[in-house]
Amino acid sequence: MKKIFGILGVLLAVSCAGCAGTGPKKLSNEYVTVENYQGVEIEKAEVSEVKEEDIDKVVAHMMAGYTAQHGLPEDTPITDEIVRDTMSDTAETVEEYRTELKKQIRITKEESAREEEELRVWEKVMDHSDVKKYPDDRLKEVKQGLVELYEGYAAEAKMEYEAYLEAIRLTDEDLDEAAKASLKQELVADLIAETFGLKPAESDFQAALEEYAEEYKFANVGLLLKAVPEKEMREMVIRDRVKAWLTDRCTYTYEEAEDEEKAEKEEKNGQ
Repeated sequence: MKKIFGILGVLLAVSCAGCAGTGPKKLSNEYVTVENYQGVEIEKAEVSEVKEEDIDKVVAHMMAGYTAQHGLPEDTPITDEIVRDTMSDTAETVEEYRTELKKQIRITKEESAREEEELRVWEKVMDHSDVKKYPDDRLKEVKQGLVELYEGYAAEAKMEYEAYLEAIRLTDEDLDEAAKASLKQELVADLIAETFGLKPAESDFQAALEEYAEEYKFANVGLLLKAVPEKEMREMVIRDRVKAWLTDRCTYTYEEAEDEEKAEKEEKNGQ
């Protein structure tokens, strides 16, 4: 059985669904060159099993809020009545509520694993990318955005901007490098999006803004755009779409030893 998986720790690459890479292997424009961006090899992010303890923690958190709001003892147990009245729109009993929570926790774990995979793919794509030159005006914009961000932090700390940077051991040169790193991501994402038609239609962009507003607890899109300029949000949406597209075309790698362990378990279970 072990022979099926090879020998001596060779890495086995297993393609994701829809991973077959199409299009040029190298992309380039006046600002950036990107190579080996499709079929990027990453380690698969595992989704851990939802345990009863995970559900217990969520229930405890929800009950802490409930008891505080109603002036009840902290050790008040959850009941079917509490579930129906305040915890769920669909569950009628504690058991149903725990089943509902288990599904929600599972979805959260899957989403977190996907985000981790997208990050791993993106980091490798950035490693395979080189900037020829930065568009000067845009670089100044990005740098200014960082300056304004830290000026805001300094104001919150009731400190002068320069003193605040010194206190957190950040220099103006650090901000220059951060601006370049941020702009590199933007340039790479824009090139891939332009090549493969990944830039969102206006309706898709507005839908994405709604999702971001909900995720980051803004009451509406208008408040989100007051906090983050529309141009920056548009670049964020493009980058996220590109990350997802690249991850759909990634390649997972597994240690051969892990596969052997799984095979041994299958053999034992089959006996």
